[in-house]
Amino acid sequence: MFREKNRHATAAMPHTAVPRDAPLAIDTANMYRPAGADGVDAADLAVLADPLARAHQALTERTRAGLESEYACLTLPAHMPAQLPQIWEAAQTIRRFRDVLVVGIGGSSLGAKALYRALKPVFPRPGDPSLHFIENIDPPYLDALLAHLAPETTAVVAISKSGGTIETVGQYLCLREWLEKHLGKARARQRQWLITDPAQGWMRALAAREDIPTLPVPPKVGGRYSVLTTVGLLPLAVAGIDVAALLRGAADNAARCAAADLEQNPALELAALYYLLDIRRGKRISIMMPYVNPLDLFGDWYCQLWAESLGKRREGAEPAGTLPVRALGTVDQHSQLQLYLESRRDKMFTFLTLRHGERGRAVPLPEADRAAFPYLEHRSLGEVLHAEFLATRDVITRAGHPNLTIGLPALDAHVLGQLIDLYQRVTVYAGLLYGVNPLDQPAVEAGKKLAVQYLSERVGGR
Repeated sequence: MFREKNRHATAAMPHTAVPRDAPLAIDTANMYRPAGADGVDAADLAVLADPLARAHQALTERTRAGLESEYACLTLPAHMPAQLPQIWEAAQTIRRFRDVLVVGIGGSSLGAKALYRALKPVFPRPGDPSLHFIENIDPPYLDALLAHLAPETTAVVAISKSGGTIETVGQYLCLREWLEKHLGKARARQRQWLITDPAQGWMRALAAREDIPTLPVPPKVGGRYSVLTTVGLLPLAVAGIDVAALLRGAADNAARCAAADLEQNPALELAALYYLLDIRRGKRISIMMPYVNPLDLFGDWYCQLWAESLGKRREGAEPAGTLPVRALGTVDQHSQLQLYLESRRDKMFTFLTLRHGERGRAVPLPEADRAAFPYLEHRSLGEVLHAEFLATRDVITRAGHPNLTIGLPALDAHVLGQLIDLYQRVTVYAGLLYGVNPLDQPAVEAGKKLAVQYLSERVGGR
């Protein structure tokens, strides 16, 4: 497995040199017994041998038709590069605006928002626009934002695969009105782009009727799997992020996960571990804890992907899926670690770290303070962060909680492409192991229909 050969890579000090194009280092040692007291053992894996083989075969067969495949989301690294010229052309036009409002929710926003947070500089570079993600309906927030923006230098990118997502449509219509009020309809249209289904839906019809520039979402790719389509690639390209490198990283991970052998396919191994720890060890809570500050929103993307894909009822069986939880080291060592260590042993952990790290500033230690903090002498902030990570992982392991560590060789588009593709594959494999469809979301659709019903019944009232 990956557990032995990568064991020491993720424990390296943060200044250890690692090639920036290296693959993710996946250390699963603590997911297995005896390292993880409640972990998986050889007997568990032996029982799962045939289901794993069937899952890999099914995924292989259901991706052969490319973007027309059932699992088209896993073919994006191979097929989206052909659409990059169209994406770049639109992005170059949008980049002329100082502020870009990206209107979408759930899968139409979380992936791009997470990668934008991870890859953008702390302060925008000269010439880069500022992206504002308009997601949850919050009237005071939207009003306050528009009060500080100039319509002349603002563009709107609205994203809805169906073309009818109620939160997105409502806010997009308000933004259209705002632009038209200040600029007139003709100039307002020059500041709008739509990303939606290539053939149907309200947005597609609107684009045709009013000649609004539009980019397509592959019809077979669902929202939460769509960050590697125009849904994520256009906003990221607008922000100046290397989306070609993002796709190359995803393609590299896809090639790494092509083998049917558990020891050679990290996505297959992770899916097996998450699944077995749930059904055989009662680990019903899956916590993702980056020790990389810019990855704090990656947990949000993971939570939707995992929860909406796997959290489903199965006829005659226990409901599938585990509860995904996001945390951030070192912040949540001070807010959640107590519960992790002494509450119910129903948790598993995934740590994300930077393998090469950044030494950062040296901690200044005046002579008068050395007696109080002798362990900080000649240490950097990066070394403090790494020590905090190692300590947290060790106490969680000693408490019996299974955990794995993914070491990132760098924080760049290529590496994040690997990570996105890895978790999309893990999720699909896990769905096949649970026996659920990882692509649908029936409970969510029911809620959407009910919201429309409430609005229809209460027109003019509250």
